[in-house]
Amino acid sequence: MSFTSLNFLLFITVFSAGFMALARTRAFTPFLLVASYVFYGYWDYRFCALLALSTFIDFYCGLKIADASDRQTRKLYLFLSIGTNLGMLFFFKYYNFFADSAEIALASLGIDVGRRTLDILLPVGISFYTFQNLSYGIDLYTGEVKQPERSLMRYATFVAFFPQLVAGPIVRARDLLPQIQQGPRDIPFEQRFAGLEKVIWGYFLKIGLADNAAVVVDARFNQPEFFNALQHVIGLFCFSLQIYGDFAGYSLIAIGLAQIFGYTMCQNFARPYFATGMSDFWRRWHISLSTWFRDYVYVPMGGSRTRWLRIRNVVITMLISGLWHGANWTFVLWGALHGGLMLVEDGLRRLAALSPVRLSGPMLAAGRLVMIGVVFIVVTLTWLPFRADSLQTVWTILGIIAHGDFGLQQGNLQASSLLRVAVAGLIVLMVDALTERGAGQRYAGTNVVARSMVCSALILVMLLFGSFANHAFIYFQF
Repeated sequence: MSFTSLNFLLFITVFSAGFMALARTRAFTPFLLVASYVFYGYWDYRFCALLALSTFIDFYCGLKIADASDRQTRKLYLFLSIGTNLGMLFFFKYYNFFADSAEIALASLGIDVGRRTLDILLPVGISFYTFQNLSYGIDLYTGEVKQPERSLMRYATFVAFFPQLVAGPIVRARDLLPQIQQGPRDIPFEQRFAGLEKVIWGYFLKIGLADNAAVVVDARFNQPEFFNALQHVIGLFCFSLQIYGDFAGYSLIAIGLAQIFGYTMCQNFARPYFATGMSDFWRRWHISLSTWFRDYVYVPMGGSRTRWLRIRNVVITMLISGLWHGANWTFVLWGALHGGLMLVEDGLRRLAALSPVRLSGPMLAAGRLVMIGVVFIVVTLTWLPFRADSLQTVWTILGIIAHGDFGLQQGNLQASSLLRVAVAGLIVLMVDALTERGAGQRYAGTNVVARSMVCSALILVMLLFGSFANHAFIYFQF
């Protein structure tokens, strides 16, 4: 179920009552596991069987990896874990994509193989929990996790932990499993309130910013030929705000809910639109995924040991990252663009290192602001293939923008939605800017009464300007 649905409000109310009643008992872990499966099964109960199968296989492989006396056996069960996870991910997410692409390629050569695609329903969150399972087996093999989890119930609870199950953050076993083993902890009211603040801010990002921007974005991408260059540029900037509000909002709600109930999860966003470069952007955007690819793909391939290794590994990692996001050539193009931009940035940095000119003081601050603006514009432009449903849509919108008609279209202004996006966007910009300058620590030190007033004001703005059309979270499709 979605965090923004009334069903979730009922779910979290019942879960909170159960939490308060069972937190000190041995029944809490089974309760948390059942609640997580109820949460996940709400979309389609059949998904629960796949989640349980994946969980059992990785739990079993983890035990075998830890208990094996020789390296060959350990490697065998590691490959079984990796093969099972990637096999399920490939079948449900990528089989039709590759089958359709092969069919088109062969047809262009005059070979008709007939239709080979299947009617497959994509399980919600499969990209997230397969990566979580993969990291457990790999970390056991490499020694990052010293001891396997020997309770199937606790391991299943780790995999199915409902706040982050369907859209992350992607939590590592070494971080969350010890907390599952320990059970709910006594944490100060201050920490629970800080979790509630994250939840409220997450809902504002989703309902106040992302869902208002979705109205503008969907109109342009559903019928791109009806809008001119100016309207499509506005649409791209709105999508840049939408995807940030949507995904960062989900992550904050998940992290905040976990914190309220005594669990700590990793930060997933760190004000990415204040990045001063593409590499910096990926240190701030979807942090749990970018660090996952760094640790399990980029570094094992050789990392940055040489310049040419870095070029190869950046390209491969970003192409895989693009494909992880969706089974469509648009996502491959998006990953390729980010990989190429990161390599161009590397080259420019090498040239800058040779320059005798060094900025300082006001010039350095101005240069930083310029770089933030440039990176934001570049990232916004690269969101085009990410949002488009096909390469044809990408070329259509690029052609309209290239045509250069930047006049106002009276019938397509969507003034009300744009005003709401502007109000929410300015609030988010102000908060992120203050946090970037270190004001977050000072705010956290203020008394709870003052912070409660801020939260109340934020809720009021959300009620006045928010969109309650219950748009699905974008990353549910991944």
